[in-house]
Amino acid sequence: MNVLNILRCPLCREMLAREGRTLRCSRGHCFDLAKEGYVNLLPPGKGKNARTGDEKDMLRARREFLAGGYYAPISDGIAALLARHLPAGETILCDSGCGEGWHTLRYTQKLAEGGFDRLLTVGFDASKYGAAAGMKNARQHGICCDIGTEADLQTYFFPGNLFSLPLADASLSAVVSMFAPVAAEENLRLLRSDGILLTAASGKEHLNEMRQLLYTDVHYTEKEPEYEGFTLADRETVRYTVLLPDPDTIRNLFMMTPFYYKTTTEGRERLYAENSLTVTVETELRVYRRSAV
Repeated sequence: MNVLNILRCPLCREMLAREGRTLRCSRGHCFDLAKEGYVNLLPPGKGKNARTGDEKDMLRARREFLAGGYYAPISDGIAALLARHLPAGETILCDSGCGEGWHTLRYTQKLAEGGFDRLLTVGFDASKYGAAAGMKNARQHGICCDIGTEADLQTYFFPGNLFSLPLADASLSAVVSMFAPVAAEENLRLLRSDGILLTAASGKEHLNEMRQLLYTDVHYTEKEPEYEGFTLADRETVRYTVLLPDPDTIRNLFMMTPFYYKTTTEGRERLYAENSLTVTVETELRVYRRSAV
């Protein structure tokens, strides 16, 4: 397997070839390899690239929190659903909105250990810092090669636009979208006819204890997501409670959530006054297939 077989120029959709430390398409567009081993495939000047991804402090908070294993059951659940529904043959996965790739690497390794012996995973996020951290972690786990290398198990991370990914049509076995926008039309373009879309989204009770500290009036919404061109094929709820043992862990989780952007000073002060906190983790995992025509 070779990642260059599926990568495409983000500007013109032509194939990319490696020339030294550069990827180049037939029309002359060039993309240099960073020292960490990734290539920035986020095209400049595009309106949907206005969000440049998580900053370093937020990535640090997420990295420290995830390293504690508090969200490990979520990626375990994703790995189990993927193993159940992935089509036969070689497997090519895309994590759309992967951050620094902690979950990506975890479910990739579990699939490899479970018998998926020809497996290529690519992760895309708007943050170049996330791609750099993902590549570093993939190398440490021994599942990353230099771009253009032939190998049965490979994982790569790239900055990219989730609504216009630099990948070939009908090239993917699965798209995974965890707590990220779901680009349904783009996913239809990328998936094989037998491919699947797997989403992970917050459940009704997710982090309820934190929300009650942050807000005086907590509202719950239950709306089943629908994506044009897809039909729900399977679903599972991952639900458990976990103890956040100290203020640093509480703050790290808070920085990972949308609450961080829309909480009053008073709400933050109430949360930051806690020395420990037990929270409910509830994540809805859904598997979708192409709708019948």
